Amino acid sequence: MYFVPLALLIRDFDPAFGSGLRVEWLGWGSFVARNLGAGTVGNLIGGPVLVAAVYWFVYLRRPAPG
Repeated sequence: MYFVPLALLIRDFDPAFGSGLRVEWLGWGSFVARNLGAGTVGNLIGGPVLVAAVYWFVYLRRPAPG
């Protein structure tokens, strides 16, 4: 996650950086929309659901008899 923004910053200051690579489609907009956006949505949906499921499973037990 750290290396993509670093490469984009370097490319902004040195246009020859990565010129041999086919990464013309990679820019700040596509990074935010494709990578950061998808990861954030996944964390916002998956995190609470999975944490709630674990808590539900752990605390779903019958009281001890007696």
